[in-house]
Amino acid sequence: MRSKFKWIFTLLVAFTMQFSFAQEKTVTGVVSDELGPIAGANVVVEGTTRGTTTDFDGNYTIKAKQGEVLVISYTGKKTTKITVAAASAYNVSLKDDVVEGVDVVVVGYGKTTKEAFTGTATVVAKENLEAKTVSNISQALRGEVAGVNVITGSGAPGSDATIRIRGFGSVNGNRDPLYVVDGAPYSSDISAINPADIETMTVLKDAAATSIYGSRGANGVILITTKQGKSGKSLISVDFKTSINSLMLPGYDVIDSPEEYIETAWSSLKTKGMVLGYLDPVAYANSNLYGDGNGEGINSQYNIWNVDGSQLIDPATGKVANGVARRYNPTKWSDAAFGTGVRSEANVQLSGGNGSTRYSTSFGYLDDQGYAIKSNYTRYTTRINLEHKPKEWLKVGGNMAYTGARYTNSSGDEGSAGSSGNIFALTNTTPAIYDVYLRDTAGNLVADPIFGGNQYDYGSIYGRRAWNSTNGIADAIYDLSQTDSNTLLGNFNIGIDFTKSLSFETRYSGQYQQFDGSTRANPYYGGFAGDYGYLAKDVSSTVNQNFLQLLRYNKSFKDHNFEMFVAHESTENTFKDFNAAATHAILANTLDLSQYTEAYGRATSYSQRWTIDSYFGQLNYNYNQKYFLTGSVRRDGSSRFINNKWGTFGSAGLGWIVSKENFMSKLSFVDFLKLKASYGIIGDQGTSLQYGWQISTINQTPNGDYSFTESSTLANPDLTWETSKIAQFGIESTLFNERLDVNVDYYVKNTDNLFFTQTLPPFLGYANRQINEGQLRNSGIEFDVMGHIFTAKSANELKLSVGVNGEFLSNEITEMPIDPATGLPKVIDGTLSKGRSLFDFFMREWAGVDSATGAGLWNMYYDDLNGNGIFDNADAPIGNMAIYMNQNPDATVLKTTTNNYAQATQKYVDKSAIPTVRGSFRLNAAYKNFDLTAQVGYSIGGYVYDNGYAQLMDNSDLIGANNWHTDIHNAWKQYGDVTDVPRLTSGVSSDVNYNSQSTRFLTKADYLSLNNVRLGYNIPASFLEKLHLSKFNLYVSGDNLLMFSKRDGLNPQTLVNTSNSGIYTPMTTFSFGTKIEF
Repeated sequence: MRSKFKWIFTLLVAFTMQFSFAQEKTVTGVVSDELGPIAGANVVVEGTTRGTTTDFDGNYTIKAKQGEVLVISYTGKKTTKITVAAASAYNVSLKDDVVEGVDVVVVGYGKTTKEAFTGTATVVAKENLEAKTVSNISQALRGEVAGVNVITGSGAPGSDATIRIRGFGSVNGNRDPLYVVDGAPYSSDISAINPADIETMTVLKDAAATSIYGSRGANGVILITTKQGKSGKSLISVDFKTSINSLMLPGYDVIDSPEEYIETAWSSLKTKGMVLGYLDPVAYANSNLYGDGNGEGINSQYNIWNVDGSQLIDPATGKVANGVARRYNPTKWSDAAFGTGVRSEANVQLSGGNGSTRYSTSFGYLDDQGYAIKSNYTRYTTRINLEHKPKEWLKVGGNMAYTGARYTNSSGDEGSAGSSGNIFALTNTTPAIYDVYLRDTAGNLVADPIFGGNQYDYGSIYGRRAWNSTNGIADAIYDLSQTDSNTLLGNFNIGIDFTKSLSFETRYSGQYQQFDGSTRANPYYGGFAGDYGYLAKDVSSTVNQNFLQLLRYNKSFKDHNFEMFVAHESTENTFKDFNAAATHAILANTLDLSQYTEAYGRATSYSQRWTIDSYFGQLNYNYNQKYFLTGSVRRDGSSRFINNKWGTFGSAGLGWIVSKENFMSKLSFVDFLKLKASYGIIGDQGTSLQYGWQISTINQTPNGDYSFTESSTLANPDLTWETSKIAQFGIESTLFNERLDVNVDYYVKNTDNLFFTQTLPPFLGYANRQINEGQLRNSGIEFDVMGHIFTAKSANELKLSVGVNGEFLSNEITEMPIDPATGLPKVIDGTLSKGRSLFDFFMREWAGVDSATGAGLWNMYYDDLNGNGIFDNADAPIGNMAIYMNQNPDATVLKTTTNNYAQATQKYVDKSAIPTVRGSFRLNAAYKNFDLTAQVGYSIGGYVYDNGYAQLMDNSDLIGANNWHTDIHNAWKQYGDVTDVPRLTSGVSSDVNYNSQSTRFLTKADYLSLNNVRLGYNIPASFLEKLHLSKFNLYVSGDNLLMFSKRDGLNPQTLVNTSNSGIYTPMTTFSFGTKIEF
């Protein structure tokens, strides 16, 4: 009997234990660090989507089973794991971790763990963002994420970078990623967000990560979370930074000596005399070096030497003759245009909270003066984040932000090297013989009777050939190009927990941005002196509203864990613009059009509005904490389409934690190994095509009548979404006792229904129409490797991590649009053709220089119709290789050379602007109270068309019209010279195409750049206690420090496939700062 009782008792105990292990229970605890409780820490049941965050006192409550693992993480802290046992309370103290990433990541419409996420989401380390001195957060992404290309089109203060994620998502449509700030899509100017307000930044790249955003996520998503308040005592953080901006990256090696320039000009005239068969080329050069400016020679007013042009050059040496001296020293244009700018920044944050409310308030000031004269960006920001929990089941929150900014631009039409007033192009291309200031016939400076000081030379009085009738330096000082902006953001949300498993949240987000642009020209000098001044105003405003309603449900039973949500979201965007211009100023220094008496053209205004309505849902499933499934579907409706407003998009993702399998136990060096795969379909409404369906434009005449102007573009009511089908396979791993992290992704993105402009036959009465045709493929491999070489157990030990990331990208057009003339796919459209990338170079091939004549040569391909192997009249020269070979696939193609540019064959030259591999190296180190971080960018392979260099190698302009690169000294000068630089001949029309587009100026785009270095020192805690401070950090940093490329002046990071001498070279910035917390 006793034995039977023991057996029954044992069975009951076993049953009870099994039941207790299988049942969920409530687990509570407090999460803290050395300063006290942590609010907002993430607590997630490992391998599931069940999670919560700590309240203002660090408290958390979560449902978990005995044996499950809780993952506790917080930004900047080392993630901790706890296995749930019999106890129901677990307090956790988190340690600082300034190197390792965060395991809990922000994703679309929620959070998840790194293990449970089946897509690709890269969290940009907070310390890496803080190490960079940038005014615009888009610039800070450079080099941080594999597969993210940051193109610095302008280095001006406050300027945006162009972001491309995983290639180029469209031919003519939208290529930009979606920004999401605090959960709401963000469409305002990204420079309005103060980088100091950002807590985390996450980049979503594959379909599993981005498809939940539907048509707006086709080109990737950048999630930004601003700083939130923490529970416990109030925290005040103050950050001051002072910087020096300068032009330190190398420019083109141009001729900057007046003597060197005039000697080269004389040589050009001499060579011209030889080529044209003049009896005495030397005499021709001497007599035509200077003149009245109407003929061959430069106007004698710009002769800065004490002899006339015929005696200036020694024919025996080709140099300025002995004994010749300058009458005056002309001011260098670069000295007048560029200097150093002071950058001042201050940010203050106040945060804290209690049991039911937490808050964060910040104030920021920035004055960023560029190195270019009168270039400046000033910004004032303020932000407040509030969260209140009046009931256990109710949470309300909101944040508001205001940014006021002023952007002053001195660069004229930056990016256009031929633009009047562009000081970047001007300093490169203005010959050194010209002074910035006006001089009289005796060479003396002329006083300015209006503004005082010295009068600037606009070139119109004496017929200066370079930049005639303008002076970029004077324009920057006397004129004005200024834009004021005001940005107001509001984001308000309510969350209701109906049960532990069912919750509801709703959010309203509103964005208002207003721009007030002014362009003013003075009434005394320059292009509008004859009109007594000029003022143009362009005032625009954008209102974006977003509404979200989301119902979320989660449930777990046994080893099965579910989390799902369904939602509705609507977005409305309204844009308004007004512009007007006037001349004849009454008060020249105002920005009021009322002070100008004559209209300059008609004032115009317009407005536009578009909306998106969306229904979507997501399911996340996990089995046994090892196998993960994510499915999303979204249906978007867009007002930009007529007959095809609605598109359905979605994705599925799979994840497998291989390292948790029993068969992996023998591989002790594998700490973590996950395989993942995803596939999805995402659409894009193409922001540039919002009028693709428009039939006519309504116009109002000055007398109030209305008229209708028929659009030159034929309406296409059948326009629809571009559609991208994206597949990805990836691996995430941690090896060798957490010493090595290796992440690799392979992806293929096929985009069809591309937006193209189709040219129509003239008899239709329309020039073109917008259509959906063609296909584009982007594919590639991304890698991110981080080695933790030294892992310190205490602050006195060395901690060192070194990493590298990169991407191998392939881009290809897989189907061309239909040619309406033939009904067949186009062979080539501009430079686009099937089987080629968007950035394959299609041009003439440079064949070198004829050593007998100095003439430039190009390759001419021909069809050897008579088979004699020699080009003659019986053969067919090929103008366009792609078209000819399509029409004559069996042609016998041979090659010869020609000195006639028009006869040279245009063809694909088997070179692309897309590099073989591009990425960055990262170093993070800490020792005792010092910390060091550095980033180096690299790119290998690919080519760039160096247009800026081509402009400086112009060999046929009249002397005095353009400056030269020092490589011009290698130009052909006499019979037998072997060189790759053709003859330099002033004004010879037959030589005008030597610097036209050809492979002559295709240059390798390899580069190595030192992007950023930061060294910091933390004042020891023993001293801080006496000062009643919790943190005192001093640091120095440098940005854009070095650039090594094929040629000085060539910066492949500034454009995709071409260079331009009119671009604001990125600023080199040296900073000293301090961050104090108390």
